[in-house]
Amino acid sequence: MSQAKHRLVLKSGVAVLAAAGLLSSFEVLAQVAPPTDAAELAPDATVTVTGVRRAAQSAQKIKQEADNVIDSIVADDIGKFPDTNVAETLARVSGIQVRRDAGEANTVLIRGLPGIATLINGREMFTTTGRYIQLADIPSTMLQRADVYKSQSADLVEGGIAGVIDVRTNRPFDFKGLQMSAQVGAKNKDKAKATDPEVSGMISNRWKTDIGEVGALFGVSYVKDRFHEERGFETFPIKKDTATSPAVPNLTGPDLVGIQDIYGQRKRTAENFALQWKPNADLEVYAEGLHSQFKGADETDFFVGLPWATSPDQIKVTTIPGTNQTDTINSTNTFTILSTQGRASTSTAQQYAVGAKWRVTPGLRTSTEIARTTSKYDWVNPILDTNTNADKVYIKTNVDGGAFAQYQGAGITDPSKIYLFQFFDRYGRDRGASTDWRADATYTPENEGLFKEFSAGVRFNDRSAESIKSLEGSVGALPGVTMASIPGLSCTTQTMSVNYGTPSWATPCASFLVNNTSIVRQAVTGTTAPKAIDQASFFEDKEKNYAFYGKAKIGFDLGAYPVDGAFGVRITKTDVDVLANNKVTSSGGDVYVPVSKTSSATDVLPSANFKLSIRKDLLARLAYAKTLTRPDFAQLNPATAYVNSNGTTTLATASGGNPELKPFTGQNFDGSLEWYFAPTGYMSATLFRHNFDGYIMNKSVQEVYQGVTYNTSRPFNTDKGHLQGAELAYQQFYDGLPGWLSGFGLQANVTFTQGGVTSSVDPNLEDKPFAGMSKLSYNIVALYEKEGWSARLAYNWRSKFTQIYGDTPDPANLKGKDLIAAPMSSLDGSLSYKITPNMSVNLTGTNLLNFKYQDYWADPVVFPRDTRRYDRTVGLSLSWKN
Repeated sequence: MSQAKHRLVLKSGVAVLAAAGLLSSFEVLAQVAPPTDAAELAPDATVTVTGVRRAAQSAQKIKQEADNVIDSIVADDIGKFPDTNVAETLARVSGIQVRRDAGEANTVLIRGLPGIATLINGREMFTTTGRYIQLADIPSTMLQRADVYKSQSADLVEGGIAGVIDVRTNRPFDFKGLQMSAQVGAKNKDKAKATDPEVSGMISNRWKTDIGEVGALFGVSYVKDRFHEERGFETFPIKKDTATSPAVPNLTGPDLVGIQDIYGQRKRTAENFALQWKPNADLEVYAEGLHSQFKGADETDFFVGLPWATSPDQIKVTTIPGTNQTDTINSTNTFTILSTQGRASTSTAQQYAVGAKWRVTPGLRTSTEIARTTSKYDWVNPILDTNTNADKVYIKTNVDGGAFAQYQGAGITDPSKIYLFQFFDRYGRDRGASTDWRADATYTPENEGLFKEFSAGVRFNDRSAESIKSLEGSVGALPGVTMASIPGLSCTTQTMSVNYGTPSWATPCASFLVNNTSIVRQAVTGTTAPKAIDQASFFEDKEKNYAFYGKAKIGFDLGAYPVDGAFGVRITKTDVDVLANNKVTSSGGDVYVPVSKTSSATDVLPSANFKLSIRKDLLARLAYAKTLTRPDFAQLNPATAYVNSNGTTTLATASGGNPELKPFTGQNFDGSLEWYFAPTGYMSATLFRHNFDGYIMNKSVQEVYQGVTYNTSRPFNTDKGHLQGAELAYQQFYDGLPGWLSGFGLQANVTFTQGGVTSSVDPNLEDKPFAGMSKLSYNIVALYEKEGWSARLAYNWRSKFTQIYGDTPDPANLKGKDLIAAPMSSLDGSLSYKITPNMSVNLTGTNLLNFKYQDYWADPVVFPRDTRRYDRTVGLSLSWKN
């Protein structure tokens, strides 16, 4: 989005808020002042709490009554969220920032940081070797609500230094009796030119029997999603002063300028169940489970343009005025690479739990639960590079913030003139599992006093993770083999929505690469044998965690003001065993030597949350917690994987873990002031400060192995760091407005963050913001609920942020430049109408402004990198409930 458009949206939002402020005094009085006589209420004054309004009211009630600093999003109705997955839904919460790739939100940050813990119904959930689950894989139709904890307490599972996200699903005792719901719909994506189905359903009931009350719930969800993403790209500026004839002194420019065509499909299926049995008023036994599966089949078609890959006398350049950076390139007869990355993957996660709650005495409640979680991820990623010659090339390095790459000639579209060049035979698998047991007890004293409640609990978690993949690097193709000589191998790229310079080109078919890999291997290498497994990539981590917590709730009066508090401590001990393989090269060949690392650590995590009731509707909070986030299992891998340079598209690189990594900790402080002036109206302001120790970041350094210099990336603990900022939030329905206007409401929030780290390992990080963190982000959500109509229009914006500090392909010879992402925004909407009390029709839209992602090195005019465009989505569905 342009800065002018952003300023317009921001000014409009401010104007709306100002208008809301002018209206609020009238409406607050209207909503909180009791009528002198019930007869004075006109029929139009009755406010029906349904749909969007009920969801806003429920979320507000959770926020107001919680001990912690928390924000929630609640479903409009059973199985009814305006978003496809949880990550999309969370983007509207204050302090939440998301990254979108391939047209959907996937990475979720809390106040700019990725260190989060993800829970399903209070239980830890994860994806294979990571610490948290991919929230994009959880269908929103299964949600009752999602809670975002920004301050923590002793009873919460540790692991989220930035916060905790707890996704809650429905249970049968949530409903009065038989409850059924179904949603059937389809979504169209403009760039993919595809319409795909979405189906979900739930049935729940409860019965009174001779053995007590019994409840059962079952839910299913299926989503198919074809997508198309477009990218124009250019690489880091390098020296090109001898690339032309005559030479241009001090000339710099991108080595590659090309296009990426990314498309494919995702299929997500999920099933959940919940069983509850209450033999008497004091005992409840339950079992529940969730199974989700993601299947992806997609590809990236690379036009790897090499405008300099010809003789110097056939290259003509101009420079950007006032700089040495290339502006335009005209060249002829250039060597060009056309590449396809095929991808197919299956990710499965499942969790099953059995537990019980027992009220032993009127003042003593106990609970216990055991859960089993498993996750697996299998993937293949064959990459076939082909080469040809482009007769004529014209490059403009910056057209509307991105590259224009025009390559012409018969070799671009004719498979008989395109030759196999090199093949990357990649595949692998990840596994993760855990067994989790916990027991808790809560005691409420009979006599009123300072202490209102005591609670304590224990938890044992046995976690394992492992990963292995094939050897990296490419194998050169046999000479003279054309793409056309292999039946079924040739495809043509998809149509682009804008002109990137080259409208289409011939490229290997990704489906052929994935489904006929042995034929490709035979054509390239002369054998059908797959590339060997890289034993050096293997790691297996085993982690045992023991935790105990104690917590107390207190209440007292501070003068005329009631104070409620909850404070406690969590003590957690973690034992870790890491097993991996190191490759040792000798005269007899490569030998893989097992290496292991054992560590143990105990952490004491105190916390306190206090709530001061200045008035019944005005609260002040103060919270403190010590938090920690453990390294991902892959980050602890002591082995190093090396990828040799092929002289063209692949540099000599290496990546490895760091078994000496420690969990990074935070001392978190939060203070807030919250005014609840109506059942669906509040304003809040929050200040926060987090002081970190040992924040984990990656650094790329040059390391020499067997006489070859590799750019090697490893994680390390920084020294100290901090994050501080402020959040402002506002919500209101304007019930005091006349007639149909009384259905309007508004949600708005803005978050400002500032922080960074110090590091003796990498002094260049001193006083720089965290990578991936925007300083400013906001949401403006217009709401409507009246006479069967329900609507939501949500605008989300975040400021620019640095992705990589000091990025460079050659640290020894090229000074690094910060890679920066330009401001990002999205406009999504939903409109629903109740045809009958039990059925509604729903219209949804995402990316309505057709957002264009851009990033650049240091200067967007001189050093642009990527331009990306995603699908605009429009969906139509029918929702039914009994």
